[in-house]
Amino acid sequence: MNSRETIFDVANFRKWKESSMERHDLYNFESKIDYIFDRTPTEKESSYLLEVFFFIPESLQINKESYSKEQFFLDLNNRIRFKTPQMTIKGLLDEQNKLSPIYVILKKLKEIQYGEISHETNIRIEREIRLLACIVKVSLRDQFSFILTFQQKLKKQGNLAIVISNYLDDIEELEAKMNLLRDMFSISQIPYKLREALQYADEYISLQIKTWMAQAIKELEKQIDNNIRDRMIQIIEREQDFRRIINSLLILEENSENEAFTYYESILKKYVQGVLYLEKKKKDPKSRSLELLYSVAAGFAMFISLFLTVLLLNAYDVNSIPFIILAIVIYIFKDRIKEIFRGVSQKAVGLVFPDQRVDIEDKFYQVTIGESREKVSFMEWEDVPDEILGVRSSSDKSPLEAEGKPEVVLSYMQKITLLNEKIDEIHKRKKDLSNIIRFNIQDFLKYADDPIQHELLWNNNTTEVEDILISKVYHLNIVLKLSSYKGKEIKRLFFKKFRVILDQKGIKRIEEPDITL
Repeated sequence: MNSRETIFDVANFRKWKESSMERHDLYNFESKIDYIFDRTPTEKESSYLLEVFFFIPESLQINKESYSKEQFFLDLNNRIRFKTPQMTIKGLLDEQNKLSPIYVILKKLKEIQYGEISHETNIRIEREIRLLACIVKVSLRDQFSFILTFQQKLKKQGNLAIVISNYLDDIEELEAKMNLLRDMFSISQIPYKLREALQYADEYISLQIKTWMAQAIKELEKQIDNNIRDRMIQIIEREQDFRRIINSLLILEENSENEAFTYYESILKKYVQGVLYLEKKKKDPKSRSLELLYSVAAGFAMFISLFLTVLLLNAYDVNSIPFIILAIVIYIFKDRIKEIFRGVSQKAVGLVFPDQRVDIEDKFYQVTIGESREKVSFMEWEDVPDEILGVRSSSDKSPLEAEGKPEVVLSYMQKITLLNEKIDEIHKRKKDLSNIIRFNIQDFLKYADDPIQHELLWNNNTTEVEDILISKVYHLNIVLKLSSYKGKEIKRLFFKKFRVILDQKGIKRIEEPDITL
């Protein structure tokens, strides 16, 4: 692939979907990659190949002797989830919108009221309650982010107040709808678990409304009039009063560490968003093949041992010293043959089979909708594809820069295959997937130098030599390549480059250099 082709493909794929990488905490960074369910009706499968190339500074001493595959998979936390369906607050409230969780919940509640009670109905209501909270969160985030980002443009056009006022109308209507749901869930036929599910989602939605309303007031203080500001404050106060009335732990207290708040908020978040996550059932893709090859190795070693023993019996008497010595040698030789064969078997199977294989399941329907195959290995520099090296060096200031910072290349590949028909059968809204990869870099820091070092500086003003503190950092460069396939033909191609700046204490920041090939 030449430079011009690479630039075209990068631009083409970026229009399709972006990926992101951010610092999660001191030792973890997280990358989110979106897979679009984009296929023709005749395609039974959708395939995606993610390739991640870690360019690790040699001075950190990470190599195949010091860093095993097993350790890599311990440091890697890979989660696959459906993307939250895109729907506005107004769309959620539309009584004619059959895709709205509110529509589905109300329909299923009527079935319970009419005596049509079943386990499937209860499961569906719980799913829709959790999905409702997810959609509200994303809708609030997207709409308020739009307003905050384009506030100056909207103000110049003279419709900032109208946009905000209309959205506040939608939020107040949502509050009224949540009140209606609370009343409907108070009938005796509703199982206790569903009442609990609604309360969890209700508190979560209340917190999201408060959070984004407060953020808007803070950032739009000088852009909005008192009437709009008062409406926002009233919404915040209503939501806080609601959580106090039900004795929610989602109440911030002054002069307190608010441990209960963060703990409970984490529980609600995991419960609500868990409806989007898919189960991963790990399988050992190599075990059966290795067992077979090990059996063959044992049989072959026994054959050689018996064959040599027969020859030995024809040459020496059983009670002779030479026979005993040679019999011991044959026994040792048999064990060595078996161990050599086992080592060769492991390498051969490693070339053919992935290091890790998991089935991707929808836990609510207990249906397998795809599989993931993963493989990791250290690569020789000359084996790294030219296109990847081109992306890696695209931000270098000089061609000689690479020689001054030698790197080790660690390659991670993940192939995800989705069963289109299975997904179509069980989902009308949730089809696009997000692959969330979190990686822990603590093992990379074992041999890192002290984070603060000293350098001497001649100060012209004081005419003295001064001791200056400088930071010792390492650049972990990461190149992502994502391909989507139609059969064996590449449909879309995407490159991305990130740079993780770290020191002995952990991750300082993450940068995204421009790719200019």
